[in-house]
Amino acid sequence: MDQSHLHLQLNNRLPLGICVLDAAYQVLYWNDFFSDRTGLPFAEVQGKNLLELFPQQARYLKKKIDSVLVLNNASFSYWEHQPHVFPFSSSRPITGEETLMYQNIEFLPGECDDSAVRTVCLVVQDVTELASYFQAEQQLSARLEQESAELKVLNEKLSMAQSQLLQSEKMAAIGQLAAGVAHEINNPIGFISSNLQTLQDYATRLLKLTVFYEKIVSKTANETFLALQRDIQQRLQFDFVRTDLPELLSESIDGIDRVAEIVKNLKAFSHVDNAQWQPANLVDGLENTLKIAANQLKYHVEIHRDYAADLPEVYCQPNQINQVLLNLLVNAAQAMDHKGHLYLRAWQQDQSVCIEVRDSGPGIAPEHMSRLFEPFFTTKPVGSGTGLGLSLSYSIVKKHHGDILVQSKPGEGASFVVCLPIAGPAAANMTGEDRAML
Repeated sequence: MDQSHLHLQLNNRLPLGICVLDAAYQVLYWNDFFSDRTGLPFAEVQGKNLLELFPQQARYLKKKIDSVLVLNNASFSYWEHQPHVFPFSSSRPITGEETLMYQNIEFLPGECDDSAVRTVCLVVQDVTELASYFQAEQQLSARLEQESAELKVLNEKLSMAQSQLLQSEKMAAIGQLAAGVAHEINNPIGFISSNLQTLQDYATRLLKLTVFYEKIVSKTANETFLALQRDIQQRLQFDFVRTDLPELLSESIDGIDRVAEIVKNLKAFSHVDNAQWQPANLVDGLENTLKIAANQLKYHVEIHRDYAADLPEVYCQPNQINQVLLNLLVNAAQAMDHKGHLYLRAWQQDQSVCIEVRDSGPGIAPEHMSRLFEPFFTTKPVGSGTGLGLSLSYSIVKKHHGDILVQSKPGEGASFVVCLPIAGPAAANMTGEDRAML
């Protein structure tokens, strides 16, 4: 058996995916790992463009491959950040169910000629087992933490219902954590964001300056200068840097803005900022909040209003109540995928004013109803929500001695009702005779 045949057999028996590409992304080789999971033997894909074989992943793959071709350095893709680059299936060792394969991928430079990379080798490792055990450990830790919190609630034996006590304990613990986190990282976030904005401005100016210099050199029509310019730009891979730099800065600014928004929510969640108590018209607050949420609601959401006339003002912290209404409006818009019907109602009920926000979305799954107001619980995709909106709303309403109620059936939308005592928290526990004296 010759050595090349031995290498081929070894490559095919390795529990790794191996794919070799040329600089035009054409497949020069892939082993049985790829063939078994795509149903495409190597003979059928030889010479074909990998980006066309995997169009949904093409943009990410191209960016990684280009990085290797341009910089002549290895690049990596880890499952924690990009779990399923290739749509391969795998079995979870814990449950045995078929699921998308969690992958670590190495992008390695292959043949080189005069510092130019001619081929790129992709090495795909199936880490579904590692990811499965890691996620199972996280679930176990969360379950143990939840059980510990529930035991603490039972031991306290307070007068309120068990679910409300559990919520209060979680709110207190998370509130203390949030206050510390917000205080510690708010300043670094501020100067990092400022520096990134300045750096983006500097980069824009420098790129404009290079364009100006290119025009000057071009106008001289001096072949020596033009050749020197082309040579230095080619050696520094300037065209790639010029296109990649603004994107890197933009992504970094977007990331720090998201962190700042999370810190802002944590700060509000822990009630770091004080707000003034005063009488306020809840309908006016709802209408003003609608304007803030306009970008979430415009074009495809039809709003229906049903406000009772001559509603009394409510003694409250208007900014915080508006934050509650904003959370409910944004959640409703996102639940409807920004298209559908939004029903807003306001009325007086005994000594309280109530606001209802109801949507025509898919509704809330029954298993999620009991967890809606838990801190950090969210049904949104990872990176799309912090899970603080409803827990913050719950905390604010309870601070006002009000109630927030939710009703939903799958397929029939969801209704959130906020009821606040007209005279404020001080009057919430008064008897009927006391209220008559107000």
